[in-house]
Amino acid sequence: IGLMPKQAEFIAAPQKYKGLIGGVGSGKTDGGGRYAVTLMMEHPGIRGTATAPTFSMLQHATLISVMDLLTDILGPEGDDRDEKAAWRYMKADKIIKLKNGSSLMFQSTAEYDHLRGPTLGFFWMDEAALGSPNRPDHQYEAFKILQARLRQTGMPCVGFISTTPKGFNWVYREFVEKKNRNYFMVQVSSRENWFNPAEYVPDLEDSYEGEFAQQEIEGAFVIVGGTAFFDGDRLRAMLKDTLEPMEVRQGCVSIWEKPNVAGKYFAGGDLAWGRTGAYSCLSIFDCQTGVQMAEIHGRLEKDEMAQMSVELCQEYNNAFVGMENNGEGRTIVNTMVEMGYRQNMYHQDWKGKREIPGWRTHGATTRPEMLDKLEIAVRNRALIPRCREAVEEMMMFERDDSGVPQAVSGRRSDRVMSLAIAQAVRPFARSLSGQAARQPVSF
Repeated sequence: IGLMPKQAEFIAAPQKYKGLIGGVGSGKTDGGGRYAVTLMMEHPGIRGTATAPTFSMLQHATLISVMDLLTDILGPEGDDRDEKAAWRYMKADKIIKLKNGSSLMFQSTAEYDHLRGPTLGFFWMDEAALGSPNRPDHQYEAFKILQARLRQTGMPCVGFISTTPKGFNWVYREFVEKKNRNYFMVQVSSRENWFNPAEYVPDLEDSYEGEFAQQEIEGAFVIVGGTAFFDGDRLRAMLKDTLEPMEVRQGCVSIWEKPNVAGKYFAGGDLAWGRTGAYSCLSIFDCQTGVQMAEIHGRLEKDEMAQMSVELCQEYNNAFVGMENNGEGRTIVNTMVEMGYRQNMYHQDWKGKREIPGWRTHGATTRPEMLDKLEIAVRNRALIPRCREAVEEMMMFERDDSGVPQAVSGRRSDRVMSLAIAQAVRPFARSLSGQAARQPVSF
């Protein structure tokens, strides 16, 4: 099959997992399709799966690419009931079958649990970096599930992706940052596709600017959508300092370092409620070094989050903690007070009338201030997260066109806000550690 140089490099690479990362119109989907067709023709009986984030993308890009290639190579599509046809598309099952017994199933990753079951000789994820607004990590979950399906006897058992980057998400982590010897990545610019019309890239350059142009034309890993809030070089250096937890409890408590007997610790909690909304997050740090020690992160009921927070803070020598008391978060704060966690909880002056336990985030006042303090701490290496996902969230945090700091559309910021609250209450860890809440919060 005729290949452009970067496509040929991608297909020839011997690694088990490969990525063709490129700008729009760079030939990345075509390259993925050519590799899939090559595998199907060279390995009779191989079973493969091709995915995209939605069925619409599958039908209008991924599927069409493969069908066009097969038409060029094997001739027109045969009747789906004719087993002697060189190739046919079983529309009801969304499967392409070749005469040699090879097959390629087309599936959406929107419901990634549905990918479990089949035994595969290869998988191909098209637009693998593109997550959904409500579940930005669903593509990574799909990738891990598909890895476990590669077990067809006598087949290459390879997995590959084709995509335009979308910030520093899982694709960057798996194919760039980890430097795993079983992974290989080729980056390709839109300029390198010799089949594009002469005016294609110049027209894009007229419309695209800055980081968006770097992403969409050059296939570069950048932050798009506004001005990056945190220093990118510092964050990339921080990624190298992140670690896998030494212990994970109950699926939501991560431990990086055990407490020292004489150690002093501080924490910040960004709170949500229920199991269908945002995530609650509590991050604990060493007062002296600023190194992250532990984290709670999950969709927890209010009483569960309060119980876990008290127990973890007590484990870290009664860590001084600032817990968000906005909205229903005040219920968690009250529960912690009722459980006896009074002495080491941050108290906030409420409109000059009385002090209440917890940190209240005001959009126009305390929120910008605490985020600015976090930005300074990141720039000066005064806070050192061990959690990779926390650094990745900061990589996807921007200052929008109106100057408001927030997560890029479709990304979460619960870990960022937890870190920001922790850094904001850090100076009070000694001065207020002996003050007790006078009464539960009541507004």
